[in-house]
This record gives sequence, C-alpha cells and structure tokens, in this order.
Amino acid sequence: MQKKILSLAAALVLAQIPALSDILGGEVAIGAWRHDPSGWIEYPTGSNRIDLDDDLALSTDTELYARLKLEHPLPLLPNIMLAYTKNRNDGTGTISRSFTFGDVTFNASERVYTKTQLDSYDLTLYYEIVDIGFDLDLGLTARYIDGYAEITSLTTGQGDKADFEVVLPLIYANVNVPLPLTGLEVGLSGSGITYDGNTLYDIQATVRYHLAMGLGLEGGYRAQKIKIDDVDDTSADIDIDGLFFGVSWDF
Repeated sequence: MQKKILSLAAALVLAQIPALSDILGGEVAIGAWRHDPSGWIEYPTGSNRIDLDDDLALSTDTELYARLKLEHPLPLLPNIMLAYTKNRNDGTGTISRSFTFGDVTFNASERVYTKTQLDSYDLTLYYEIVDIGFDLDLGLTARYIDGYAEITSLTTGQGDKADFEVVLPLIYANVNVPLPLTGLEVGLSGSGITYDGNTLYDIQATVRYHLAMGLGLEGGYRAQKIKIDDVDDTSADIDIDGLFFGVSWDF
C-alpha cells in the first residue's frame, strides 16, 4: 500500500513539472574568481596589526563561485538567490619585524607560512522593481562568513590560529542592461552595510554574452571589503579584488 501511495505521489509531482516550469524561472552560474587580498588582521583585538602583504606575503589565488536564482510571477513574494564564494589564500615569506599573533611571538627574520579563509554563503530575497528592457532588482542579503587565519613559523614550528564567524544583513541591488543586436548584457550588482565598526561590501561589474538555449558566458571585475571589529576576539580590515570568468544558464 505504501509503495502505491509513493508511486502516486511521485506521478503527481512529475505531472506538475511542466506547469512549474511555466511560472518559475531563474539562473545557475558557476565560475572562477582570481582575487588578491590586502589589508591587516589583529588577533587578539588590540594587539599587533599584521599586514597581509608586507608581513605574510599572501599570494593571489583563483577560487570557485556559484549562484542560483529562482524567480516567479507572484508580486508579494520575493525572489530568491543563493550564492557561495570560496575565498582562500596562503603565502610563505620571511618577516622583517617582530609581532604577536594569538599566544605566539614571531621574530624578525623568521620564515612563516600563512593560510587564510573568508568563505561566504549568501541568502538574498529580492524584488524585480523594473523589467522594461533593463532589470533593476532590490532586496536584502544575509551573508555568513566562515573565516580563519593561521600563521606558523617554519623556523620554530610554533603557530596559532584565529577562527571567526559572522552573519551580516546587507542591502542588495542589481542592474542589468542588454545591448541590442549584440547578444551582450552589462550589469552592476552590489551588497553592503556598515555599523558598529563593521563594514562589508561586495561589488561586481559584469559583461555577459548570451549563446543558445539559455547558455551564456560572463566575466568582469569584483571587489570586496571585509572590516570586522572584535568578532571572536579578531579584528581585520581586508580588501579583496580581481577578475572573474564563468558560465551561466537561464531557465
């Protein structure tokens, strides 16, 4: 009996897929972002400011990004966008000055290895305000940042790690303008907020080329600022920017 009920339920769901495809639309995109971090970090807050370039020699790296948009025609309910950005860097260098990170003091002329992570996960609820040849979207984003910085001396073997997590509400805006007869579309999107010494913004300028069957190519420039004030005993002011390239599918 249970198998018959499950089979009937599955048949009903499958029967609704064509109808759902008529009212639901959206976009899937995946690509790579080549980003270069700069700025400083303190751990614990109030200790030495450690420069990501001068002290830690963090490298430029290429990491994954992905997003999923779901849009519908119901006027009172917001559309949904989910996004993930992998954001990790490492570096090896010889420090020119002494500093303290956590419980460890690193002395001038030591070789150090550093790993950092600033992965972000977004849930955005937005409304399509304008759709008359160009698009204007406005909404709110909840961004969860899962971060750490770990410094290890290759000279002494000692090291320490700062782990921090933060969830921030951001204002979201997106504009897309098609260029007639070219297959091209230009866009500018961003999200950001500042309060209580914390600032976060994420802005990207995009050019898209539409192929066939909803497939497309995209590329552009993306810039982030992550400034946190005493989050899990860590403070930082970090800028991350660089070019990105990806593929997309509109459905």
